[in-house]
Amino acid sequence: MRISTSMLNELAVNGIMQDQAALSQTQNQLSTGKSVNTPADNPVAAVQLLQLNNTNSQYQQYISNGQSANTNLTLEEQALSSSTTTLQSIRDLVVQANSGTNNATDLKNIATQISALESQLQGTANSQNAQGEYLFAGYSTGTQPFVRASSGSMTYLGDSGASSVPINGGTSVQTGDPGSAVYMNIPAGNGTFTTAASASNTGTGIIDAGSVTNQPAWVPGQYTITFSDATDYTVTDGTGATVASGSYNSANGGEIAFDGIQAGITGAPAAGDTFTIAPSGTQSAFNTLDNLVSALNNAGSSAAARAQLSSALGGSLQQIDQALNQVSTVTSSVGSRISLISSVNNSLTSASTTVAGQISNLSDVNYAAATAQYSQEYLALQAAEQSYADINQLSLFKYL
Repeated sequence: MRISTSMLNELAVNGIMQDQAALSQTQNQLSTGKSVNTPADNPVAAVQLLQLNNTNSQYQQYISNGQSANTNLTLEEQALSSSTTTLQSIRDLVVQANSGTNNATDLKNIATQISALESQLQGTANSQNAQGEYLFAGYSTGTQPFVRASSGSMTYLGDSGASSVPINGGTSVQTGDPGSAVYMNIPAGNGTFTTAASASNTGTGIIDAGSVTNQPAWVPGQYTITFSDATDYTVTDGTGATVASGSYNSANGGEIAFDGIQAGITGAPAAGDTFTIAPSGTQSAFNTLDNLVSALNNAGSSAAARAQLSSALGGSLQQIDQALNQVSTVTSSVGSRISLISSVNNSLTSASTTVAGQISNLSDVNYAAATAQYSQEYLALQAAEQSYADINQLSLFKYL
């Protein structure tokens, strides 16, 4: 086979270009710190790196979701703690008001303090995060959830939704709680029934919150306890039918029992005085406080009026305790979610570190080896270029 001058030139140029390409690849690895910059550098490693990077990106997204949820839940936890403190302060004032030693001015002063604390509670219920989103508005994060209606009552403008975000494959966490579940839908009374004294009572009888003694025997309905004299009473249902009757005895705590429940009456009821028992519904913490302030501001000075106020304050205490229990339940739930996020994020961070190590092992360049290789390739390229230059100068005409 004859090798022409053009073939020699072509072979030499191709060799030089290959050496230049190898040198360029090594130089690129040294400048980027990565041994695999394109799939052509190492096809098998490139596929593995793609999979590992996708996995790590997913881990990082889950970690970011958890951090965001944790921030919101921590703010909620702080707001709930503040709400608990406020409600406890109000409870202490109700106990003070119910001591029986307060005059009308004292009661109005206590009402003023409770009104201020209620405003503070409203501000807490309207707490926002750093993005200006309301914590207790449900999905309606851009809407202030608790506002006073023109009628003066507190209105909830949020919804009952609760957003969730995934924090791991198959695991999501609720990032907040709607205000309806924290401040609004609070069980009334003792959770089974409510008690109340009639505003027209003339005696000094005071009814307590009552309790359930036999849940299966309880028949929900409207009941009225009517005293025919200072000791004898009759319990009637909503149709007027007699359910129970007996003699009131303050010595045994004045317990009046029927249909699996009992309610205690203290003091001295008068003939014609009535007390009502009704199934529990729900009541907002703000409605409870509004009623409480109204009762304190409008309290009469007669013995009968003070007895009615005492019954109202006892009911308010029960309702505030229900609100405290509800806030406590939500607080426990928030704490559990924060703990879950912390546990999952710790696991994800560990897994992400492991994957990052695998990525580094596959893609990070060995600078010592790459530098030595660069020197060899550079010398080889120089030699090839010099050889081509020398060979290219060879010609018979130089010797003629």
